[in-house]
Amino acid sequence: MVFVKPAFKLWLSYGKVGPAAWTKPTFLIGDMWEAMRARKTIGQVLETLCRKNDKEPFFGVYKLLKPILVVKDPELVSEVLVKNFSSFGNNEVTFDGGADEVFRENPFSVGLDRWKELRTRLSQAFSPSRVKLAYDDLLTSSRCLADFVAAAGADTSQDGLLLCKRFTAHASARVLFGIESHSLEVGSEPGVFYDMGHEVFNGSMMQSLRFTAYFFFPPLLHIIGHQLVDWKVINFFRKLMKDSIEYRHKEGVVRDDFVSHAAKALIVDGKVDEAALKKMANQAINSYIETFETSALSVGSTLLLLATHPKEQEQLRAEIRERVKPGQDLDYETVTTLPFLDKVIKETMRLFPPADTIRRCCTKATRLQSASGRSVNVEPGTAVYIPVDALHHDPAIYSHPHDFWPDHFSAEEIASRPKNTFLGFSEGPRQCPGMKYATLKVKTAIATLLQRFEVTPGEQQVLPIKRDPKAFIINYEGGIWLKFRPLP
Repeated sequence: MVFVKPAFKLWLSYGKVGPAAWTKPTFLIGDMWEAMRARKTIGQVLETLCRKNDKEPFFGVYKLLKPILVVKDPELVSEVLVKNFSSFGNNEVTFDGGADEVFRENPFSVGLDRWKELRTRLSQAFSPSRVKLAYDDLLTSSRCLADFVAAAGADTSQDGLLLCKRFTAHASARVLFGIESHSLEVGSEPGVFYDMGHEVFNGSMMQSLRFTAYFFFPPLLHIIGHQLVDWKVINFFRKLMKDSIEYRHKEGVVRDDFVSHAAKALIVDGKVDEAALKKMANQAINSYIETFETSALSVGSTLLLLATHPKEQEQLRAEIRERVKPGQDLDYETVTTLPFLDKVIKETMRLFPPADTIRRCCTKATRLQSASGRSVNVEPGTAVYIPVDALHHDPAIYSHPHDFWPDHFSAEEIASRPKNTFLGFSEGPRQCPGMKYATLKVKTAIATLLQRFEVTPGEQQVLPIKRDPKAFIINYEGGIWLKFRPLP
């Protein structure tokens, strides 16, 4: 009790122009109880609190007893993510050292020094030239997806999320490892690549408990263990990497993908360096996880919004048909220069961002001051949250905040709002390094499907669309259910 009361009064002492605005948290529980009980997402909780503090540029909340500074003013969001990155370069929870075997090699989950090294490697792996080289594989996978959909029949309501995960398993296996996964083979099971990707976020009860602890009470991980990724997933990818590298080295196979890139560093005197293999395999797992789950959700979310907005679907199809005549291939230059397709993808990510909250940690004492004069001193170790959902749904920023309205990303609309208020891939130096590759994957799949099918909601689809707060990343109540009617 002696400790708890001062903790809940922390924000009273932080403001320099009067006390910093703060909530009245529930004793011992704080403000995140609805998110901890999976009644709401963290983004939804923060959006509600932002509306209650709509005149404030920032305010204090509590996660259990931990104080968190929520920054919602667009100028201060830019300060945290871009301009003053040196003070906010770390994410809230990091896995440096001997924590999770995989996530300690993930740029999202490591401290600033280690992040710089990983960022350089990933920037090379997802360079513009490498992304362009991946297009043929992405197009092949997209055509396989369209054939798989067609085989089910026009009257079949299909599990959209399962379809999209099959697609990203197929695409990632080809692009990263040069392997045909058969996950889109008609009549087949999703396959091992799908199983390994699905296992990461849909594993055992203990794994779910560890992910919950990661978000809400990281010290618990010291008791229940840090390992979030199952060892069978880790061992599968290590063996895959080793076998692929040894086969290519022996047979002289040359292919510009992750495996060939890794082989240059792993082959020593004709043999695979086992220690280096473990580290490189962990990076491969991270690349696969990030391209499997989030890209599948982005494709599925886009299809669902187009299915429930037939006017926008037809407008996009008309744009594609104008650029791609019958008998022509859907080439890289076309896919990357379709303006309405780009708007549709971004608008989907505005409504349903992969991360509804950006969670940073102050590493160097600094002061945030808004144009209104309100300021707050931020000490090292303080968690700082950017409420992505609240910004994306703010009527002062977006003209149709709760509607699917792709023209939010017209040149005029973009010019009318503050910078760094679209955070689908975050912003600043820690922006998603695979952003261009992920976007290309989603665009290729959507354009390929709309060339051949009209998409409508399946009978099982729950409408209106609502986020499922129990989902680890993004899903919707009742899932995603779609029908695909072949076009003449």
